[in-house]
Amino acid sequence: MNDDARPTVQTTQTSIEILDVVRRRDSARLTEIADAVGLAKSTAYKHLVTLEQNGFLRRDGNAYRIGLGLLTYGEHVRHHWPGFEEATEAVTELTERTQEEVDFVVEDGGRVTTLVESYHPWVKYDDSVDTDSSASYRARVGDSYGMHSTAAGLAILAEYSEERVERILDRRGLPRRTEHTITDRATLFEALERIREDGYAVNDQGYTEGMRSLGKAVCGPDGTVAGALSVAGPTYRIDGAVLEEHLPRALEETARSLEAALAERSRPPR
Repeated sequence: MNDDARPTVQTTQTSIEILDVVRRRDSARLTEIADAVGLAKSTAYKHLVTLEQNGFLRRDGNAYRIGLGLLTYGEHVRHHWPGFEEATEAVTELTERTQEEVDFVVEDGGRVTTLVESYHPWVKYDDSVDTDSSASYRARVGDSYGMHSTAAGLAILAEYSEERVERILDRRGLPRRTEHTITDRATLFEALERIREDGYAVNDQGYTEGMRSLGKAVCGPDGTVAGALSVAGPTYRIDGAVLEEHLPRALEETARSLEAALAERSRPPR
């Protein structure tokens, strides 16, 4: 749901919806796309041709896939995001230190999007863990998530005012991903209060069954939230002293180092 009342162009909105259909399905045929968006096939075809000619879609036999043209825009956004280089260094450092999967996310429109991710080469997720797909637990660059279902998102929400959180919930709701996902406001606000007391968030299988993650917000020099770092892994490994001592300490120290680097970056040259 989009509560932004500013005027939009329907043709552009339709093309965006088509791109989203193709992305979510990995590939889609003309009829599937037309049905999903609610267009006549002739109209959908015109959109597809336009998107293909501009590199945003590519033909694969009778199906369409996302084109490499979008990669240029995505990489431009990442590399020009304030603090991208510092966040990349922090993610690399935390990955080596914890030997777990690490990402840095930013909030955008009431969701969190992965800006930087890193996976330690020695770490493999347990294939016996029940997931939606073989890669469903991985935080890929550009992936967007509900803030209530991830440790990083919860950590960011804990930094916001109650009014701001309420606005996000009004727009995005609390959709369920697993039986452990927070799905009511009272429980969420209780969780946010605990996060403020602890200084970091723990998400216990709220996004993927069998996966546990920790997240901590990172603030910029002006005190506003720049994003959040998170560490994730299977529940059998993220447990005991690792969960209660080692990862929180590593997360805290890396977040503080990143905040210092962001502050240094903002200082005018001498």
